[in-house]
Amino acid sequence: MSFICHHSSAIPSSKTLLAAAMGLLSLSACASSEKIPQEAKLLNFKHSDIQHSYFDGKSNDLLSAGLGFQGLQNPKQPGLENPDNISEEDLRRAAIYNNYRAIVSTNSDAGFGRLYGPSAQQKPIAGHEYSSSIHYSDGELAANIVVQIPDSFNPQKPCIIAAPSSGSRGVWGAIGTAGDWGLRHSCAVAYTDKGTGTGFQFLDNGDNYKSNGLLSGGQATVFDPKDLRIASKHAHSGKHVEKDWGRFTLQAVQMAFYLLNQHHRDDSKRYFTKPNTNVIAASISNGGNSVIQAAELDKSDWIDAVVASEPTLNVPSDFKFEVQHEQDSYRGTAKDILYVGIQHALYQPCALLATKSNESSLFHSASQLAHAALNKRCENLKSAGLIKDNENLANAAREQLEKTGMLSPSYSLQAFAVVNQLWPSIAINYANAYGARDVKDDLCGFSFVYQQAGKAMAMPKAARQALYGLSSGIPNTGGVSLAYKGLPLNIFDPNDSSFEGFQCLAKFYQDKQLQNNLKSLALSGDIDKKPAIIIHGSHDSLVGPNHNARAYMVLRAKRFPDRDNVRYIEIDNGQHFDALLSFPEFRQDLVPMHVYFERALDAMWQHLQHGNALPAHQRVHSKGQLKLEAKGVPNFSQTSNIDISADRIKL
Repeated sequence: MSFICHHSSAIPSSKTLLAAAMGLLSLSACASSEKIPQEAKLLNFKHSDIQHSYFDGKSNDLLSAGLGFQGLQNPKQPGLENPDNISEEDLRRAAIYNNYRAIVSTNSDAGFGRLYGPSAQQKPIAGHEYSSSIHYSDGELAANIVVQIPDSFNPQKPCIIAAPSSGSRGVWGAIGTAGDWGLRHSCAVAYTDKGTGTGFQFLDNGDNYKSNGLLSGGQATVFDPKDLRIASKHAHSGKHVEKDWGRFTLQAVQMAFYLLNQHHRDDSKRYFTKPNTNVIAASISNGGNSVIQAAELDKSDWIDAVVASEPTLNVPSDFKFEVQHEQDSYRGTAKDILYVGIQHALYQPCALLATKSNESSLFHSASQLAHAALNKRCENLKSAGLIKDNENLANAAREQLEKTGMLSPSYSLQAFAVVNQLWPSIAINYANAYGARDVKDDLCGFSFVYQQAGKAMAMPKAARQALYGLSSGIPNTGGVSLAYKGLPLNIFDPNDSSFEGFQCLAKFYQDKQLQNNLKSLALSGDIDKKPAIIIHGSHDSLVGPNHNARAYMVLRAKRFPDRDNVRYIEIDNGQHFDALLSFPEFRQDLVPMHVYFERALDAMWQHLQHGNALPAHQRVHSKGQLKLEAKGVPNFSQTSNIDISADRIKL
């Protein structure tokens, strides 16, 4: 059912409601009146019709899609009732399940249900869910938005949590992080996929996806049934979506205000406005980038505060700084994720051989099978002159990576990255995105295909339809795989056939348009007076703290030396992939960042509600345990052990 009040440029939607249609809106909200605040007026950006569902907390709910605490913990994915005719409800449930578990470990020994997340006694969260999509001026879909308003929302203490997705994930990418915390604290949650998500298109027949994840038919353009390539929205849209991540986050907040004022005012009819509603923008990784972007862009105070964990933060490429740290000191300029990704895609397969292997590692067996390919990479690096001839090529490769300012991770983390093709995925995705390349360009010979048993083939319809519920938005995902010259990328390839492709990406990094797009992402450090907490793990082997949070804090100290509203907290033994802590080999050395993300949200909440002081800049000396207990994750302190100046951070 469509809303009565729409922005005049809204694009009609064919979405089917999941629950009973909502009641008619009050026409008074549409009337022109100077008494109506900005937050309650029609949205001033192009969007689709806003769809509504209500979940009663019995058969379905906001946080777990009806799965409950045990369902989120269950390693068995919820089944699709009819694989040949998948419903929107099936896709929503699968997407929430997979996005939640991909970001947060739901293992009790890792602390789930005890130290973070909902407790086993958490009741299903009933409430309203609204969905819409933002569109570019040319009508093309830009980003998806979902706003959840729990029944427990208190109009007398209104709050909104802006929750942009992490990585390249879809609109549910922050459900297990900021969404979980927000719903459990009775806040409205405004999600956005920030223009990434499951935006795949199949070149064999033009199949693509609606905003709700249902498969849409091909367009009028002629497609080649023999063309097995698959386009990704993040990589191939040509829109350089990353520059708009902050804008999409702000628009999600504006959508939440609008919906609250249209449907959820209490009997006093008091409007929800910026002065009387607390808004915290919070997320992790690329979502952390999005909330910082949004805070810098926000000149109208839509956002009150920011919490970012492991954020990708681009600083100007010519900004020089120094890091003093006993394990990974660094002096130079910050490196963007594409540069780091290309360097690791080239060198890490060889460098893995220089790290002492853990025979019990989950990925040890796979890396052993890839031994011939890893050695071939070392030989190829030497032949190409990328490492010097010495007695140990693997050590030389490791030293080359250490020069980038990235801490050498443990064998288990390195093996995980190599076996799962983490760095090739980053390098290929971001090179296409920043270079604004079309899927048909086959940049440096790389593409995305569907594969089975190492062979590229047309993706079956049922697998295509399930992709929304399975996908992380970036291959390898849901059966969509990286490919080189049409063949699925194979880490066990003894000929290391894709080596030339990664050399090509290293050269393409200098492309003028790519470099201009990278420059457009540089943050200023100016979030005005908004309080913010940025946390980062010392062992983050994907988004290294040197090039991101540490660099950003030094930039702020240089440009805004009189401002003390942003706090930096670094977690010893924290890393990027909390979901890995479901496995004992990772728990024994690493701690979950999500514990500290929730504590940072708690601290910010107390600061906004009661004026409590923010925690000091600090390192938290956490230690991993096979069964994580509270004593292993000490709390924040008011004593600083980090010194930040205009050119240096000392930890």
